[in-house]
Amino acid sequence: MGFDYSIFLSLAFLFGIAAQFRAAEGFSFLRGLISSLEGRLGVMYAVVAVTAVFSPFVLNDVLVLILTPVLIAYSKESKTDVAPLLVAMVTFTNIASSLTPLGNPQNILLWQGTGISAGAFVEGTWLRLAASGAIAALLLFWFRRRFSGRTAPSAKGPWRPAAYLLGSAAAVFVPNVLGVSSLLSLALAFALGFAFTFRSPRRVAREFDLKSLIILYALVGMVALVALLVKPVVSPYVAPAAAGAQPYTAEFFAAVSAVISNVPATQLVLSTAPVSAHAAPTLAVDAGLAGNIDPISSFANLLALLMAARSGVGVRRAILLQLAVGLVAFVPAAL
Repeated sequence: MGFDYSIFLSLAFLFGIAAQFRAAEGFSFLRGLISSLEGRLGVMYAVVAVTAVFSPFVLNDVLVLILTPVLIAYSKESKTDVAPLLVAMVTFTNIASSLTPLGNPQNILLWQGTGISAGAFVEGTWLRLAASGAIAALLLFWFRRRFSGRTAPSAKGPWRPAAYLLGSAAAVFVPNVLGVSSLLSLALAFALGFAFTFRSPRRVAREFDLKSLIILYALVGMVALVALLVKPVVSPYVAPAAAGAQPYTAEFFAAVSAVISNVPATQLVLSTAPVSAHAAPTLAVDAGLAGNIDPISSFANLLALLMAARSGVGVRRAILLQLAVGLVAFVPAAL
């Protein structure tokens, strides 16, 4: 498969949707939601619920950037171990973000590169992701405890972020089901955001994570170039993975993501071998769940750990717990 340069524009629109969400008070909305759910579910499962619901529609790295400071502050205030909270957030961000084309960059690559519809994408991913989520939730129950503190009191969260997410999901899925291209569907979703942020266009610009987008561009472009140079060597190993042959595809993404992360691993496959629309959901699930195994496998993992370390929080326990939960929750990827 030749490299599709429209992927760069699709990724920009994806980052734009995330910027619109943050500019529409996404931070206050999610923090307030976790606070309101804590009394019923406990803070850890409140985090699980929020990430599971919103990760399919907001870039997973954005959720990590929003929620990690909240969890660190909670841990310090309540004098509790932050590791299970960080692992719950990262695990379910990676799992749930793999459900739709909007949740993470590797899904955008697969959606754009194979031409699969958004509806067919979800139809092909949901079952194994639900199984992985159930396994992870059971594993995390062992670490659940009644935390002594509570999240900082929060007023009722603003309605605009939720309304924008619903609207952007409709703007992507409905036109795409009707045959509109994925690129145009993303453009419509991004344009819709200005209905919620028209009074603060400068804030949208400030919230746009241009640095991360440029890094992602560099990674995707570099991997695509390297793949062209080494294609004769790696093709025998990539071809079965591109076809979605299991358990080989799952093993391939687990191994390669541990070395170069799951987004470059996905681009390596797309640049080296043809990927059919039928196989795209399989690759999305395998790449997403592979991101839960170690800190290198997903940029979301690295973000959470770096933010925790900079706040003076030890991360060794979180890394070990993530490895244990991630490996077991990865099993459905091979099915």
